[in-house]
Amino acid sequence: MTLSDLGRGVISLFSIISFVAAGLSAGCIGVSQKKVLSGVIGGTGTDIKTCPLGMKVADDGVIDDFEDGNNQLTLDGGRDGYWWPKVDTAGSTLQPTPFASSDNAGDGSDGAMHVFGKTVSGDPTLAWGAGFGVNLRDQTAIYDGSRYAGITFKAKVGPGASNSVRFNVGDINTHPAGNLCTACWNHFGKNMILTTEWKEYKVTFTELRQKPDWGAPRPPALEPSKLVEIDWSIDPGQTYDVWIDDVAFLDCK
Repeated sequence: MTLSDLGRGVISLFSIISFVAAGLSAGCIGVSQKKVLSGVIGGTGTDIKTCPLGMKVADDGVIDDFEDGNNQLTLDGGRDGYWWPKVDTAGSTLQPTPFASSDNAGDGSDGAMHVFGKTVSGDPTLAWGAGFGVNLRDQTAIYDGSRYAGITFKAKVGPGASNSVRFNVGDINTHPAGNLCTACWNHFGKNMILTTEWKEYKVTFTELRQKPDWGAPRPPALEPSKLVEIDWSIDPGQTYDVWIDDVAFLDCK
């Protein structure tokens, strides 16, 4: 064997060793990396479930269908919270009083949530509007909703009323119960336009956003594993008449 042949042999052996080492290294990286489940977004401090094949009401997803006539949500999925109204002290109004669900929904069921009134304009720190919502756990405890992909509900507005409403989901970063926010209540939400006819709406967690320019902290996305409440809000300067029914969490088909 010549020196030249020996050199070529060494080079070939080095190439084989390098190829095997690279394969082993890649295998080790694959084992040590955090497992990312199919259909889950990670890497932003959140785990949001997505459903490429569509969504359905989760098996334990009913939040409230308002058929029991009380202000507590449906006791399912570890949820036990109560519905509440919210209204500013600048002159806005909210009915009914006392706050309760209503009969004669007209959507094929008996009960529904129905709120109506007027909101005033003015200093936004005082005249912020009105609305209603529900804590998913009693006493503002944190609720793990990471097994769900979003929320569905039916809604309509009364004739002649404002058709604008914002649907919000409050989590550990936006609700004072989380003990994190220094500028609270800018929940992740979606502005919606309702009609005077009952319609079903499906809102995924991926499409919820905070309002711009305020709130602290401002995380990149909702944290479904650390939810506190959901609510519907009406902006200042509105005459509103809002109906909501059949609220439920969504899961993948």
